[in-house]
Amino acid sequence: MGIIRNGVILLVYLFIIFCLFLFLSTPFDEVMTGLDNVNGTSDSQVEAGVNEGRLVFNIMFSVLALVPIIWFVLWVFHREPDWRYK
Repeated sequence: MGIIRNGVILLVYLFIIFCLFLFLSTPFDEVMTGLDNVNGTSDSQVEAGVNEGRLVFNIMFSVLALVPIIWFVLWVFHREPDWRYK
């Protein structure tokens, strides 16, 4: 019964993370695009910072999704130690 409960919890968590990503990605992208066009000229440091900001945002949500998936897989295949007493 524990695997079903934990699987449902994982699916709900992933759904929430996916909805947060969809909800936050558009405003974040608009802010980053606004920062990119602040001075109207092509500034390589600003462009690099904007690209790094977008990359960090995407990596953050990827990690938020992958860590629970990896934990769940490891938990499913976990074996209890042998408790034989001599």
